[in-house]
Amino acid sequence: MALQRFLNSRRAGVLGLRLSRAIPPQLGYPLANLLADRVAARKELPLVQAIRANQWVVNGENLSVSQLDQVTRQNLRYTARSFYALFHNLDNPEAMLQLVEFTPRALEIIENSRQSKKGVIVAGVHLSNFDLVAQAAALRGLRAIGLSLPQPDEAVEWQHKYRRQSGIEILPASIANLRQVIERLQAGGTVLTGLDRPQADVKYHPLFFGRPAQLPVHYIHLGLKAHVPLVVMAAILGGDGIYHILSSDDIELEHYPDHQEAIQINAERVLEIAASFILQAPLQWATFHLAWPETLKEVPC
Repeated sequence: MALQRFLNSRRAGVLGLRLSRAIPPQLGYPLANLLADRVAARKELPLVQAIRANQWVVNGENLSVSQLDQVTRQNLRYTARSFYALFHNLDNPEAMLQLVEFTPRALEIIENSRQSKKGVIVAGVHLSNFDLVAQAAALRGLRAIGLSLPQPDEAVEWQHKYRRQSGIEILPASIANLRQVIERLQAGGTVLTGLDRPQADVKYHPLFFGRPAQLPVHYIHLGLKAHVPLVVMAAILGGDGIYHILSSDDIELEHYPDHQEAIQINAERVLEIAASFILQAPLQWATFHLAWPETLKEVPC
């Protein structure tokens, strides 16, 4: 599993950054495809197994082995190309902004964050180049707290350095920080967090694509405590080479006497919207941990 450890390491990020900065797009994108194909062929890697299982579910649970091989390869190509685009343009704000189409709704959310008019949680779906889009939003003026994993691995922590440089304040999701985030939301702040990064040993298993999933629900807890709405956001890469932002209307969370019931019901409402975004470009769903562990025994190999 040396390759798996390397892919999750800071060294991989540093190497990818240096290569991406040095190599022009006409060579960078083919190289990204080549590296993705090499990784996709290693079916024993936990990363590849997770992608195969997740893609099998979101593509209807009816793919053959050869179809799943192709889907996994395409998924990793999107991811590798996304990293190349992000790293290649990291020091070129103008180029980064040209890669993203900001809809009126997205611009409204950015302006709200600047003026602290109303507290809101932006729950992001890990579609296509979500990192580039978030950093481009910061360049457009987004002022937000980015809520991260409580204990990020070294690769994620390394990425946080560049997210902070773009203007996004990153806070690990510790108990103390969650209290601070609730206060900031109540004061009109904007919080940016992911909703679809699987985590083991979670308390809740909301339905996602019709199956109980091991996904976090912290964003629901925060919304209920702070009494603020949620917005689901994502971006998909179009045939024009531009990342197009998707966003929901404000989602007002529903309160119930039973707090656990409130968490479960609201999470499933939000995840239903997230699923509708993923279905617009399932091959671009960049999630590398198992959302449904039981599917490992069901996926054709």
